[in-house]
Amino acid sequence: MKRNFLFLLAITIVIGFAVSTVLAQSSVKLSGSLFSDYVYIFSSPDGAHDGENSFDLRRVNFSADFVISDQFDGRLRLEAVDATTTNTGKQAAFIKDMYVRWKNVWGKGHNVMFGISRPPLWAVSEKHWGYRGLDRTIMAANKHASSRDLGIAFNGPLTSDGSIKYAFMFANNSGGKQETDKFKRLYGQLEFNPTEHWVASLGGDFYAFDGGTSVAGNAFAGYKFDHAKLGVEGFLAPKHYDTPDDDDTLLGVSVFGSYDLSETSRLIGRFDSLDRNEFGDSTAKNWFIAGYSWMPNGGIEIIPNLLFNKLDTENDPTITGRLTVLASF
Repeated sequence: MKRNFLFLLAITIVIGFAVSTVLAQSSVKLSGSLFSDYVYIFSSPDGAHDGENSFDLRRVNFSADFVISDQFDGRLRLEAVDATTTNTGKQAAFIKDMYVRWKNVWGKGHNVMFGISRPPLWAVSEKHWGYRGLDRTIMAANKHASSRDLGIAFNGPLTSDGSIKYAFMFANNSGGKQETDKFKRLYGQLEFNPTEHWVASLGGDFYAFDGGTSVAGNAFAGYKFDHAKLGVEGFLAPKHYDTPDDDDTLLGVSVFGSYDLSETSRLIGRFDSLDRNEFGDSTAKNWFIAGYSWMPNGGIEIIPNLLFNKLDTENDPTITGRLTVLASF
């Protein structure tokens, strides 16, 4: 009942924004996107899932970006994903973004945001990767943190030309949901744009939990050619528990790139390697994706792609084929 009420409330707000655009001529931009796949499992470690296939609506969202005044704007985004369903098995919509931004607070480009927004962890690498619709970047894919948090965030330039930018956030560490404990999470990141070709970032985050703490670091570097992109990202995320020999550490490296074959076609590839040492037990995972993107029109991409996922605890990999459609409007 509570979820239905929040959903109806959010829909009412979005409709209210749309109506206000017509009646009051306020500035509201509506947009959306969807990720949809046809999935076929060619092979699985024990063979139990071989041949399974399905049509999936993996993610769909609808956003209202609004301008309140010269100093204040914000966003409301509703999203539905295949991992979040109602008790009848249908996708359930939830509030993904809901924030107000105060612009140019103590100088041009220095902003403060309050509400549910993206922590400054992998936004720089995700933008360079460019294919969130195929998969999340390595930290997000391995659940180092949630893609959203509820709190207060700050960002802006550190140099007059904007080649170095800062961002940090103090938040609940609850994934945008209601707080359930007394602990908070601090995120921070520096972004570097020394030339039009290079982009890089350095970041980290800290949080405490009942029984321990975590201090993590991440780095990314990317280069843009005339018709190609390359990127390398890595992170180290140790959890330290109060009890001896109970540490849990993630170490991951991702290499990705794309090459433009023409104005309407592109090759895409990425390889991730992840090691985990959990309470003295070590595990490893290698993950790979390769795809061909065809862009018949603006806002539409059709991408046949192949996924390879190999855990060192399993004898054989999972190999999955997908036909992915990405659409934005």
